[in-house]
Amino acid sequence: VLAALRAESVNAIETGYNHTDYTDTYKLGYDGSISGSNGCEVVSPILHNLTSLKKVCKVINEAGAKVNKSCGLHVHFGAKDFTIAQWVRIIRNYAALEEIIDSFMPASRRGSENGYCKSVSVPAYSLAHTSPRTITDIQAAFRRDRYYKVNAMAYNGHKTIEFRHHSGTTDFTKIEMWINFLRGLLEYSINNE
Repeated sequence: VLAALRAESVNAIETGYNHTDYTDTYKLGYDGSISGSNGCEVVSPILHNLTSLKKVCKVINEAGAKVNKSCGLHVHFGAKDFTIAQWVRIIRNYAALEEIIDSFMPASRRGSENGYCKSVSVPAYSLAHTSPRTITDIQAAFRRDRYYKVNAMAYNGHKTIEFRHHSGTTDFTKIEMWINFLRGLLEYSINNE
């Protein structure tokens, strides 16, 4: 797979589980939460467009990649410039749409059925009834736990907000549509609840 990615002009390395961010290199490596033989996760670098991601999906599909219900699609967006009010709006808006989003996810990603992507309804309710002043206050509403459909803890290591709701997929069109949906939600939530 690495050779095929390089043939498509995609920088990629094989790595163990780590949280190192790369600016131009995909990581292919072990993740203990993935079940099945030869479990591997693909972590993209920071993407400014989806050209390389489309190539990665093509290559791994040609190599026979499969997903199962232990796999998730995690999407990060830069959040270093978000105000606390914007964080709250994003989380509350996501919670307001969560049941609708659940309806187009597999059963294993709905409600709080999956311990790696729990519902944001309780944290959103908490934020609506408190006056958070810092990102730490936002994270406290999530009990400082990253395993929610919206992960505020990603801010500490990456200065991002992470969305963990979507099931694993190697289908580029699904990934692109999900990213576009999330981008639209963020853009709306910057100024609207």
